[in-house]
Amino acid sequence: MDERVVVGDFLKDPLERLVNRVSACLVREPKYYEDSTNRLKDISNDMTEVSSIDPEFICQLAYFTRNHLNLRAMSNYIVAWAASHPVCKTFLKKYFSHTIRLPGDLIEVVEFYQLITQGEGNSKMLKIPRCLREVITSKFSEFSVYHLGKYCSEGKRKRSLLKKNSSSRKGKISMKQIIRLCHVKSPASSVMCVLGKRYPENSDVFAESGLNVEGEFNPSLSGKRMKIETPVTWETQLSAGGNKPEIWESLIKSRKLPFMAMLRNIRNFIITGVDQETHKIVQDRLRDPDQIEKSMLFPFRFFSAYDVLKIDLEQLQKLHDDPTFEPPVPEGKRGLKKKWLRKKIIPKNVPTQATIDEYKSALEESVKLATALNVKPIKGHSVIFCDTSGSMRCRISGDMTFGSVRCCMELGILFGMMLRHVCESSQVYLLSSPKPPETPTCWLPVELEGDNILDQMQTAMTLSEKLGYDNDYPFDWFDEIIEKKVHIDNMFIFSDMIISTEKMNTTFNQDNRGRTVSGILEKYRNEVNPNMKYITIDLAGYGRDMLGADLEDRGKNIVVAGYSDAVLKLVSELQTSQVQAVRESALKIS
Repeated sequence: MDERVVVGDFLKDPLERLVNRVSACLVREPKYYEDSTNRLKDISNDMTEVSSIDPEFICQLAYFTRNHLNLRAMSNYIVAWAASHPVCKTFLKKYFSHTIRLPGDLIEVVEFYQLITQGEGNSKMLKIPRCLREVITSKFSEFSVYHLGKYCSEGKRKRSLLKKNSSSRKGKISMKQIIRLCHVKSPASSVMCVLGKRYPENSDVFAESGLNVEGEFNPSLSGKRMKIETPVTWETQLSAGGNKPEIWESLIKSRKLPFMAMLRNIRNFIITGVDQETHKIVQDRLRDPDQIEKSMLFPFRFFSAYDVLKIDLEQLQKLHDDPTFEPPVPEGKRGLKKKWLRKKIIPKNVPTQATIDEYKSALEESVKLATALNVKPIKGHSVIFCDTSGSMRCRISGDMTFGSVRCCMELGILFGMMLRHVCESSQVYLLSSPKPPETPTCWLPVELEGDNILDQMQTAMTLSEKLGYDNDYPFDWFDEIIEKKVHIDNMFIFSDMIISTEKMNTTFNQDNRGRTVSGILEKYRNEVNPNMKYITIDLAGYGRDMLGADLEDRGKNIVVAGYSDAVLKLVSELQTSQVQAVRESALKIS
């Protein structure tokens, strides 16, 4: 699906326009190695304009993109762009180490530099500028053997060789090439291990190589090829021990299982039958605000975990009591293809329904915490419209689902409920068509109680049956708030954008024919609030704003095309000026 974000093309401040375009990559980053990537060209053009005004801002933006927006590839692209432009080179040294986190980032920066300076498909060995060589050499010395092991271990080397011939991208750069291109010399042991050098034959050669700084000469290793061993991680421990309760219990109780890995493996904890103490540790971590905030995960990540809790406890009990029991073959294509066949797991302990319910409760808390902590609060009064028309009841494209949410209407309502939790003040409405005599308008306000997002979602779903299934637009609602001078700072519409200018003569009722969204927005801004932001989220990815609203009104109108768990963060980022946020984040660097 084509996911894109359109922002006002005529934002007067080029710095603000650049940050908005980069923030838009939260929904989906550009395809960096395709010539026809217009978004990447727009970002590059903006960086060219900004660099003539404030070249340091480019490096500050790279730092902000990685550490605040958590966009790895885009951050590395900006760093590579800065290295290829003389006006920005002097600022690389200050920001590079704080922006680059992993050995893989060094590889990607050099690849992007090659892409920017030579173009895709050029296999000629590039020449890296001195400014980039110096910062790469300095950063390489900061990586431990553990970090390098994930990118340069013997196992990684063998896998790379297997993939080399089938790689879709030619001229991919390796860590070996980076070391040679940048003349990296230290730490000597790490450099020699990555290059696969032989261990020195005697103490004199050992001293000349620089290894004496890191330890003493070991005669037993003389002449042997040096290599970085695969680090001991939770993945290697699980691979060696298997998907067994004892392994999970050990990893969890010793705090060796990262938060994201823990979230993805909740089902494995349950079906293998870990003890109750382990379940309690996991559930406590899911409720821990500090852990949620440090994870930087969006609410959907936690919501998606709900689906794995649909476990047949009766079947688990049968497996526990009788290891020879064979689970029934799933119906449909899944059963025919036999992809469902896995090694049978006999649970050590059979969980109770209370354990499953406790996980559901913990995940509900996680969703609320992630919404509150990992998404910036949206200031002012916001109005949220969720489209519940017939076209919204289709399945989410690409067979992608978020937990039990599988249609656009459910997704839009869920987005709306989550967005409500980060708004200072808000009102949620459902939008479709009138259903007289019960509902004479195409919209209905949703009165919500409590803070359980799933319960609120169900309330809205039930209420949606009071509306029709056609498409209409709330012009009468706008007329009313304009007459009453109701102040609105932000207006959000979650829809599939099936309503368009070419259909308005046949879609809308007689009273609304000839009216346009751009016209009603202009009237509201002229008479009530000239700074209201109008944001439409196209969940079906059509990329059309409802009724052709003006998308170039000084950045006040924004359309997001596509769905992603980053939409909430994107919406909150686009609410206020981000230039100051970029500058303030850079102040953390001494």
